[in-house]
Amino acid sequence: MKRVDFYYSTKLTFDDYVHDHSFALRIMPPVTDTQKITSCDMNITPYVSVKQTVDAFGNNVTAGYLKGDHRFLDFEIKGTAEVDNSKHRTDYMPCYLYQSRYTQPGETLSAFYNEIKVKCTGTVQDRAEYICAALSDRLSYEQGFTDTSTTAEKAFSLGKGVCQDFSHILITLLRMDGIAARYIAGLAFCDGETHSWVEYWTGDHWEGIDPANNCPVNDDYIVLSQGRDFRDCAIDRGVMFGKHTKQLQLVRSILS
Repeated sequence: MKRVDFYYSTKLTFDDYVHDHSFALRIMPPVTDTQKITSCDMNITPYVSVKQTVDAFGNNVTAGYLKGDHRFLDFEIKGTAEVDNSKHRTDYMPCYLYQSRYTQPGETLSAFYNEIKVKCTGTVQDRAEYICAALSDRLSYEQGFTDTSTTAEKAFSLGKGVCQDFSHILITLLRMDGIAARYIAGLAFCDGETHSWVEYWTGDHWEGIDPANNCPVNDDYIVLSQGRDFRDCAIDRGVMFGKHTKQLQLVRSILS
């Protein structure tokens, strides 16, 4: 078990005034079998009354509405958690067996799976670790070539991507191998922003694996949200009105 102090902030700046802005944030870390949130404070600017709900995947959702004109939205969390990944989560859902919007394989990923599946043997853990290592050998971590709309097939065809792409591709391959897998968005010591990784179902519990770093998940990771892919786990999502709604996003996170 490890005591972890965490901090996360996002500053959204719009290129013109917007109004009637509805938003949903998934930044409040859930209490699970592997992480106990001992304290967590959230600040949102401009001030707005919010409603806390829980979505179908067990994510804490903070929903709000800003009616008047504004050109920015800042939000942050700060708190402390006790993390113990020697304990196991068992909140299984059958939907994690099936490909989703971001993970649907095309010709390139299908060919890669057919190439490696002969050596993909042993326990679920053996197979997951082998697939992750094979992916790490094939894909390079490079920023600026993909974005939040990039699918697993597209990123794999490019041969490069960031943590989101590594996670989507690993999920695709695991599901092709009959292993239920889910996307995790959260905070980790290896990143200055949010990070993503994968949990796979062993048959009786979830195990975490970080494909961008090709390593098991340990107590240096804090879960913020989970789902079938990035779309279910988006840290912030919103709808607003205005002449221009292009936004600049600055993100900062600290674990200590």
